[in-house]
Amino acid sequence: MLKVLSSSNLKSLDLKTIENKKISSLMLMKRACERFIKWFISKFSQSNKIQIFCGFGNNGGDALLISNMLYDRGYNVKVFILNNKDKISKDCLIQLNNLNKKIPIYDINQNMISEIKDSEIIIDGLFGYGLSRKLENPCVDLMKHLNNLKGKKISIDIPSGISSDKVYGNVFFNSDYVFTFQTPKLSFFFPEYLNLIGKVVIKDIGLDKNALDKLLPLASVIEKSDIKKNIINRSLISHKGTFGHGLIISGSKGKMGACVMSCKASLKSGIGLLSVYVPKIGELMIQTSVPEAMVITDKENDYISSIPKLEVFNSIGLGPGIGLNKDTEKAIIKLIKVAKIPLVVDADAINIISKNKNILKFLPEGSVLTPHPKEFKRLMGTYKDSNQRIELQKKLSKKFKLNILIKGPFSMMTDINGNLFINSTGNPGMATGGSGDVLTGIITGLIGRGYKPFNAMIMGVYIHGLSGDISKKKLGEESLMATDLIDNLPKAFKKIDN
Repeated sequence: MLKVLSSSNLKSLDLKTIENKKISSLMLMKRACERFIKWFISKFSQSNKIQIFCGFGNNGGDALLISNMLYDRGYNVKVFILNNKDKISKDCLIQLNNLNKKIPIYDINQNMISEIKDSEIIIDGLFGYGLSRKLENPCVDLMKHLNNLKGKKISIDIPSGISSDKVYGNVFFNSDYVFTFQTPKLSFFFPEYLNLIGKVVIKDIGLDKNALDKLLPLASVIEKSDIKKNIINRSLISHKGTFGHGLIISGSKGKMGACVMSCKASLKSGIGLLSVYVPKIGELMIQTSVPEAMVITDKENDYISSIPKLEVFNSIGLGPGIGLNKDTEKAIIKLIKVAKIPLVVDADAINIISKNKNILKFLPEGSVLTPHPKEFKRLMGTYKDSNQRIELQKKLSKKFKLNILIKGPFSMMTDINGNLFINSTGNPGMATGGSGDVLTGIITGLIGRGYKPFNAMIMGVYIHGLSGDISKKKLGEESLMATDLIDNLPKAFKKIDN
């Protein structure tokens, strides 16, 4: 997994690298800038006119050194600097003094901002990850002006104005690319900033691996290798019972499609046997749409009013399409109280818990809750930003020993100890009805198949997003449907295996 570090740990890692590898801070700065240059010249030709905006900290030092490196390679470069001689860092001052005299350089002040014109490329090196204050003029007006200019916009390490791990600020540089060093910043995954950041490029700059391993992360980003190493291979000596028996409790009148999608996704995720508990109205639909599933019907025609015997099942998923009928609510509360194995809880099952929060304590340890942000707000109350939401999520996970997956762009997960994990697959085309029902089916199938609930959660969300990315390549985002995710699950599993 890719570690996400706090700003204090990022500084500590730089210092440990300098100490342990016996290099200077300037050598480390040069190494980082060389990685940037290698990436930059692979994408942008010398015909591009470049404006580089530099602050007075080490991020500004990076930008000044990059200016020299680009000029030496034949690029047309102009430099603009916030020349605060009282606050300029030692390394930034050295890079300023070393700047090639042939490069045009302009001091940024309030009066000249409107004179800055469009440029084919604008590089932002104004402020780094250590920013801990709101910006003032001329920076506020400068940032607003730069955001309105035409041209590709690239930030060095982090877009100016954004903190590495907190939600605050008043103005931000809008980047097409963010070239960041070694590890991503937590703020890159906050919904508040996603439209400002563009494509993130992460490059290893040789920071001390031993020091990195010892640092506690704010979060861990899930990668393909993490999923691949946890794959349980299917033995040659096996039968359908080897791969578990799952139960999905789902559906009500008008919402049986949710049940169909959950069932199909569960079966496509490798479970050996699947039973589904539905109101009578859903029996024919499930028998014809999902012939591989065994159907158990409730006594009621339009909604679920009771629960089946649970003892024979290895995994249980509940919630998709069940509605909020009073009898359904009573049935779900009873199920939660008697269940002996971890549950996968989604949709209206979460909303029922939100109305009856006292039943949280009855959820079996390791159960997986998969709310979207609105469902999570019903469960935990309002929050002002992503930082508060993460803290509420961690608190809930630790208090009740739950795995929680909040769905969305870069879905965020917490394990029973409150550790934070971030998914790295998926796209906006997946923001469509039924996508969550598919995820519930996948996770239920994986638990039944033999995966621990936490592993099923991170594997399920990664493969769900990967199937979405495969679907996007074929269909685009606009026409993507939840059933496309099911259709491409086999390709997603194969891609993990290859």
